[in-house]
Amino acid sequence: MFLSSHGLESLLDQPSGPVTVHDLSAQHRRYVGLAGRFKAGWTFHQFLQGLQKFFVEAEIPRYPSDFQEIHATLKLVADNLTGSDHDKVAGDLDRAARQLAQMTALLSAADARVAPPLLRQFFERVRNYDDQILAQMVRFYLLLAGEDGLSGDRLDKVDFLVTKLSEEVDPVSGSVLMRDRRRLREIFGGFWAMFEDLAPDPAWLEERRQDIDEFRRELGALPDLDALAESRLVARYRETKQILGRYLLYPEVLTSVVETNLAIKNKVRQNFRAEEERILSESQRILELEAQVPMDLKLDQELSVFRQKLEEFERKQRSDNVKLEDIAFLRRQVEDLMPRLARRAPSGPHLVSPGDLAPEGEGADDSPVASDEILTVHFRQVVEALGGTDNLSPPRAVALDREVYHLRLEPREVIAFRRVFVTSEGDAAAERFLLEAASLRLKMNEEAAQITEILDETAVTRDSPVFERARRTTKLGDAFVQRFGQMIEESVRAGLFAEAQQLQLLRMRLIRDYSGLWLLVNRPAMS
Repeated sequence: MFLSSHGLESLLDQPSGPVTVHDLSAQHRRYVGLAGRFKAGWTFHQFLQGLQKFFVEAEIPRYPSDFQEIHATLKLVADNLTGSDHDKVAGDLDRAARQLAQMTALLSAADARVAPPLLRQFFERVRNYDDQILAQMVRFYLLLAGEDGLSGDRLDKVDFLVTKLSEEVDPVSGSVLMRDRRRLREIFGGFWAMFEDLAPDPAWLEERRQDIDEFRRELGALPDLDALAESRLVARYRETKQILGRYLLYPEVLTSVVETNLAIKNKVRQNFRAEEERILSESQRILELEAQVPMDLKLDQELSVFRQKLEEFERKQRSDNVKLEDIAFLRRQVEDLMPRLARRAPSGPHLVSPGDLAPEGEGADDSPVASDEILTVHFRQVVEALGGTDNLSPPRAVALDREVYHLRLEPREVIAFRRVFVTSEGDAAAERFLLEAASLRLKMNEEAAQITEILDETAVTRDSPVFERARRTTKLGDAFVQRFGQMIEESVRAGLFAEAQQLQLLRMRLIRDYSGLWLLVNRPAMS
């Protein structure tokens, strides 16, 4: 499968026997340098192949890729490196260098068609790669940077790849953390060693590092995404990194950059999904009001622009490419249009928005109706099944009961049912949310099965109504995953670690079913 570092190592046999840098002859050093270039180029070639496989819409130009010929030349060098025919080795090294230079030029031209968002989407979506793949990708870009410098899109790509290499996810909170710093220092040192021609001014680099630390402190004082967008912190931070160029890879500076990148990532993740859902919910309300109010030419034109921007926003959301400025722009349009439409709308019952996930305050009752109407059928199915069980039985035994087992519930969801419909204890809104999340999983699996059957039968159509239902289901799934994250954080802050672990289990189960449905809905149709 795509990008196995073990398979990559087998492509190139290193000369046998222990050698040190001081023992290497000029030919040894040249061979090792070419071997490293080959490995980095081969990894990048595999990345481009994977990109074309997972993103068929990506316009990556075709190029000749005879790596076997380069490998054969390097193998000849390795076989004769310790022999006496130095002229032959020198000739083979020259040939390998020319072949690699030609291949690197082709790969560099292809990379020009890979925008940073596409690279990010690929590594966020594709999971079967290891750290060596990310490291080799960085080395490929740094090899190009040694000749052409490092700026613009390529600096953004290196920035992303190094951050991806350096992060790990906290299993409880879902936040991203920096990995083992000692190991990362060794890796960062290896990257910096590739720039033998740079002579940094330590005082200048220390000032830049302090600038980056200041961005992180400023970020900590920002309360939400509105403040983050208004501060232009992300744009100013990127400008600072662009000024650094290759000096971004200086180990102390790079460590500070990665810490700040992860801090921004966590800040955005905490608020992003909920904000997306709120904006989409309010946008839907505007479309509903549009049908109720009298139009004039100006308002009609403004709504036309709004619909275009909303469609563009939803396309970006499906490709996981929404940016802060997209949300900020759409929010401004919503805040401008909503009061104007509301004033013109006839009085009538309040329309419940799709983003209302749970009843609030004391208005919640114990009726078997979900807060989002698209879950009502499955919510009743869960409630009615649990209503027929023995409330004195252990929750795990109930979850495995013959009449309940097909719902694939967890013991914590059985407890939630009892707290809402039997004992009326705890946070009613939170407990109902857990039952609705179980209902959402049922709906996701049902729609995934329907889509799979359609695809198996026709292999092409996207016209069935189930696709539209499934798209709304996945949007709701996004909001539920975000709500789970907030509940987990609240439990951790309160010291309720056992509860946080149970919520994390439910969150991961929802993510698994959500991912399966999302891939079915967004898989490109066959022609």
